Amino acid sequence: MKKTMILSALIFLLLAMLATTGCKKKSPQKTAQPAAAIDYQALVPVPGGTLIQADKSNRFKNTISAFRLGKYKVTYDLWYSVYHWAIVNGCYFQDAGTEGSGGTIGAAPTSEKLQPVTTISWRDAVVWCNAYSLKTGLTPVYYSDETFTKSLKSSLNGQYGNSINAAQGSIDNPYVNWKANGYRLPTEAEYQLAAGYIDGSNRTPDNYASGAAAAYTNEAATDLVGWDNVNSGGAATKAVGGLAPNALGIYDMSGNVWEWCWDWYGPYPNKDAPDYKGHDIGSTRSIRGGSCYYGADAMQTGCRSNYAPYNTYGDIGFRIARTN
Repeated sequence: MKKTMILSALIFLLLAMLATTGCKKKSPQKTAQPAAAIDYQALVPVPGGTLIQADKSNRFKNTISAFRLGKYKVTYDLWYSVYHWAIVNGCYFQDAGTEGSGGTIGAAPTSEKLQPVTTISWRDAVVWCNAYSLKTGLTPVYYSDETFTKSLKSSLNGQYGNSINAAQGSIDNPYVNWKANGYRLPTEAEYQLAAGYIDGSNRTPDNYASGAAAAYTNEAATDLVGWDNVNSGGAATKAVGGLAPNALGIYDMSGNVWEWCWDWYGPYPNKDAPDYKGHDIGSTRSIRGGSCYYGADAMQTGCRSNYAPYNTYGDIGFRIARTN
């Protein structure tokens, strides 16, 4: 009888222990959800509007139609992908591009692949835009003939290495189908319209960096939206999209690297010129936005500079646009 009681007590104790330990239902483990992929090829709709553009000599009113603009500067990753598709599909480039300011020319993308592409000329950018259009089934914008049947597919310098080929239809002076739905460079006016946009009625002043809350002289406000030679830590490019965007949600419109624009550089007109796209011919093409090699003064939305279409530098890249 005593043994039976002891055995019953042990069984009861064992059952009690199982109820509070091994038989207790475990809560399901929570697993981290993957972050949403960022579309570095995205385009942002830019509403049309009227813009006052000014240089040291002239001031004029320019009315720009709505268009779409790259949310980010063209990354080396995107450049490399399109570039290698293009060279096996009948395109030729003078320059292979670099991963930001510290990459190796033409090398495969690394962990720094989201740096902006650099060391590509205006000529390279135009041919790359055509190649990107062809790769994605869109109609190219730049042509060697006025009937728009022969799209530009070569940026090779040839005999015009350090000079301008002014012939209509050449790599320096192509025919442009502005109605085509393919990729292209933005005009200066389009760049400035998007860089200063706030809400359609108000604009960021021309002496502010794009998206900044104060003039470029306020380094703290400027550093929030663009990489210059102060906050970049030694004139080094950064991955795109690392700072705050402007009111349209577009990143890096000031700083990091300059951006090639379509326009031949020259004095602005001295009268209103709707849909102005620059001079008919010139010796340099416009660049906008400033870079990490320069101070905050170059990051003003109204600041403009220029280089020859065959020049390449470690702080010049580009951003794509499309006509609506």
